Amino acid sequence: MKNSTLHTLINAVMSRDNGKDYTIIAIDGPSATGKSSFAEQIASEFKCEIFHMDDFFLTEEEKTPERLAVPGNNVAWERFRDEVLEKIDAGEPFKYQKYNCRTKEFYPSRTVRKKKLYVVEGVYAHHPELAKYYDYKMFFDVTKRTQQERILKRNSEKMAKRFFEEWIPLEDAYFDAYDIRAKASFVFDTSKAF
Repeated sequence: MKNSTLHTLINAVMSRDNGKDYTIIAIDGPSATGKSSFAEQIASEFKCEIFHMDDFFLTEEEKTPERLAVPGNNVAWERFRDEVLEKIDAGEPFKYQKYNCRTKEFYPSRTVRKKKLYVVEGVYAHHPELAKYYDYKMFFDVTKRTQQERILKRNSEKMAKRFFEEWIPLEDAYFDAYDIRAKASFVFDTSKAF
């Protein structure tokens, strides 16, 4: 899938009448499929607002065994819904805080002003509790071999091991539990695109 095709698609979905003066597109899929890279390209061309699901991981206090036993619940979807998606729908400028899971701290609040396009990207973006807010859901897929190559290329050996042994199994459980790929508006194989 070429980036130009995806850009044509973005233009097409933004021109459709959805009864609102804005569009929300959510991009989900396994790690290392190019979700973040594509979202950044969209932002530079369409002047949209991007929200990264990586900014909504659980705090240490929220990581209870009960919560982590439920597929997709290792992300703070409630916070993302309440602080972002509900506020977009209200149509006024709003503030939210990103969480840095490495430092285990929240960044200072950032202000979001009204836009015509909002893009949500990252694993867990299509969580069933969030899906109703989106106009279009894109799923980026990749072969396991290409995914492994990309993860090894961009991460230390220690971090790559965490991807393979911890995070990817959690992602796969979420995709399978909620049939995420099948429920997407559009599915793209990004094995050769990015």
